Amino acid sequence: MLITLAWRNLWRKKRRTMITVSSVMFAVILAIVMMSMVNGMKQQMVDSIISNTTGHVQIQDVLYHDEPTMDHAMEYSQEVKEAVEALGDAVKYTVPRIEGFCLASKEVSSRGVYLMGVIPEKENKMNDLSTRLVDGEMFAPDDHFAVIAQGVANQLDLALGDTIVLLGQGFQGMTAAGKYPVGGILEFPLPDMNNTLVYLPLKEAQMFFAAPERLNSLTLMLEDPQKADDIASRLKAELDDEWYTAKTWEELMPDKVAAFEARDAQVRVFAWVLYIVAGFGIFGTMITMMHERLRELGILLSIGLKRGKLAMVCMLETLFISLIGVLAGVAVGFPIVYHFFLNPIQLGADVGEVMIDYGMEPFMQFSIAPDIFIYQGINIFIIALIVGLYPVKKVFRLDMIHAARN
Repeated sequence: MLITLAWRNLWRKKRRTMITVSSVMFAVILAIVMMSMVNGMKQQMVDSIISNTTGHVQIQDVLYHDEPTMDHAMEYSQEVKEAVEALGDAVKYTVPRIEGFCLASKEVSSRGVYLMGVIPEKENKMNDLSTRLVDGEMFAPDDHFAVIAQGVANQLDLALGDTIVLLGQGFQGMTAAGKYPVGGILEFPLPDMNNTLVYLPLKEAQMFFAAPERLNSLTLMLEDPQKADDIASRLKAELDDEWYTAKTWEELMPDKVAAFEARDAQVRVFAWVLYIVAGFGIFGTMITMMHERLRELGILLSIGLKRGKLAMVCMLETLFISLIGVLAGVAVGFPIVYHFFLNPIQLGADVGEVMIDYGMEPFMQFSIAPDIFIYQGINIFIIALIVGLYPVKKVFRLDMIHAARN
């Protein structure tokens, strides 16, 4: 009976109810769109970091993270292989890499590059490297030619079939030097990558650095990214901690994690501003409703309706308004964010450059994670419960005789 009474009371003044519902709905829509955009961009950055650099978990020499030099390249020993195999299906695949800075030259031209020794099949699984190929072909594991980024080719005036000379420092102070024909050219959207990357087959790069059977890192891509911390802990327990360590991408990129947390805090603050605006809208409606219904409430109390039940009716009205507003906001907000989830917004030159500086492709990606929508509902209901205390307090303090006469 109380639920029916509360529902009917809402629609006695349809315009007032719809105005209040609309304020809640638009607050929810704005919050959903904003959080979807921010979460989508965050996930876009995380995916970029994971696929292009760190992976989910890395096994490294225990000293490599603090001093990333070739002297701290780890031995890819049987111990490491067995520890990874013990993880079973939790690991989707592994990506071995050896990498370091070198000087690249052609005749009198030279520039600094970042040399990566990779297994093409593994890299393709991780970041679709071969799709970046704009000329030539990708090497096989036993080939002896280099594949270079477009920016490197332009700056050194290199074309297919030309020879690139590489000079660097190898393992334990050895001089690393080699000449390699250019067999392919890659193009990356990020300038830092496009202007520096040179790829060699893993075995060839190990020979170049005088570090056979050694890696800078063994990257693990997991079936469930949420288990990265658990996998890293299991690896640390299995491996000799005097020589090896395992780190998650969060440990490898603490500055990025801190930036994400700061951004999340800003989003929550802005979202709560929207919620408070919606809360004041509900509160204003409650004040108006209570003022208009004083005589009605006084009569109900005078004929025997208990104050507790009357207060419950007022509380239910507040909850109904909030529920309708939340459901309407989600119903309108979901198609909007789903459209942009399928069709990311391509950013203009200025904003696109900022995205590129952050290491992402210049697109604004949206997220449709369920927690985005659940979060709005929970927060609005918390605000509704707080606002709903006003009519409850008013009912318990109401002078029924004075109210019934007005």
